Amino acid sequence: MKRLSIIIPVYNVEQYIRTCLESVYRQGLDDRTFEVILVNDGTRDNSFGVIADIVAEHSNIVVAEQENQGLSAARNTGMTRATGDYVLFLDSDDLLVDDSLAALLDDAAGEQADLLIAGFVKMTDEDISGGKTVANEACQRAVKTGSQAFTDDLNPQQCYVWRTLYRRQFLVDNHITFIPGIYFEDVPFTTECYLKAAKCITTDRIFYIYRQRPGSIVSAINKRKVMDFHHVMARLWEMQDLPLTAAERTKLMETLFTTFSIELWYITHHQTLLAERREIVADLKQRVPDLRFTNGRKQRLVSWCYRHMPLSYIRLRSLISS
Repeated sequence: MKRLSIIIPVYNVEQYIRTCLESVYRQGLDDRTFEVILVNDGTRDNSFGVIADIVAEHSNIVVAEQENQGLSAARNTGMTRATGDYVLFLDSDDLLVDDSLAALLDDAAGEQADLLIAGFVKMTDEDISGGKTVANEACQRAVKTGSQAFTDDLNPQQCYVWRTLYRRQFLVDNHITFIPGIYFEDVPFTTECYLKAAKCITTDRIFYIYRQRPGSIVSAINKRKVMDFHHVMARLWEMQDLPLTAAERTKLMETLFTTFSIELWYITHHQTLLAERREIVADLKQRVPDLRFTNGRKQRLVSWCYRHMPLSYIRLRSLISS
């Protein structure tokens, strides 16, 4: 069995995939100790052509083929092929900081942590091509329960699955997978992992470079993407049925409220979405019919407006923000 499985979905990223894959082989890891699972999600460009020499050079690269089904399904496919003790989800337009992964993997394995959550940095194409470096000085580290990590550390706006090493058997035992076919799938996946993890390591040591580029999922919002928030909120709402502490329940509802608020922001700041708000609201009410928020005065007010006058409330917010 390998120590680590690195899952990389590949779809129309010929401009970035080589840089991504090269960074994997600058981690000081012996090829015999890890595997790279490239999931060809029906790419239509030359992504595999530009890395053919790297694939031929390394026997620990596995290529899984599927018709285009989206990022969530590609990650799920990668998990079915994974054999490593730990799993890392690496997006094909991002990359790893040189010589950063081995120490984190040793730490996670030494503690038998279900999750190791580490730091990341955002960079533009110019930063990356210009060789911008990452400084890791005086890094903090803590061992916590999943509950503690969830309530203390989770930022609902940064539920990035790629910043975490996951113990593979933990994912298997808890049947944790991604919701296929939707955007923003990181939010329910990350939340469920925190709530079910027994032991976590949190560290601000930076190992991941999150490439900021135009044309990403969040920079090209539309009705379909906004309505995918409803799948996310439905899954979060269902998680209230888990055996939660009072603190976990409060944080879960804060996470759900943050997701709801992000959707409202998108609707009120895009005229096309504003014009389609009736259909969007109807879909949310169908998927999460009992949705309401009670943590504090602001949540209760927003909740009342959403339940009793949603279309007028969204229009009013749009006028205020314009």
